[in-house]
Amino acid sequence: MRSIGLSLSVLAAAVIWGPAQGQACTPCEEACPVVLKMAPGSRLIEAAGFVSGEHPDFYFKFDARGGQKLIIHTEGGGLKTGPGIPITAPNGTQDAVDEDTPYTLPASGDYVIQMHANTMSEGPFGRFKLFLIID
Repeated sequence: MRSIGLSLSVLAAAVIWGPAQGQACTPCEEACPVVLKMAPGSRLIEAAGFVSGEHPDFYFKFDARGGQKLIIHTEGGGLKTGPGIPITAPNGTQDAVDEDTPYTLPASGDYVIQMHANTMSEGPFGRFKLFLIID
């Protein structure tokens, strides 16, 4: 992992796979994002996903407070991370987060991050790791 100013010794998180809000769906789809939970006292969540031709998008959901700073870092998978990673705020508004750049979360509640295969690059599919730092 590129240096993001943290030791992985602070890592503590849980990834919950399953239908969001009781819906029958495939985890990682927009209707059923993978839910990320941060352990008390931690500031880093590590998760993994996979993008392919059949599933070029992978969705994660997490809960945070307005005013907190978010940093997203990714590794592998040929993901499209520039000019920004799509994020949907609790009120449904969308924005973009630049990788490895602090982003101030505008409101408290559930956020959804969309990871997308970079189909314009060579080798756009595969496994990836996602690191969220929330202060």
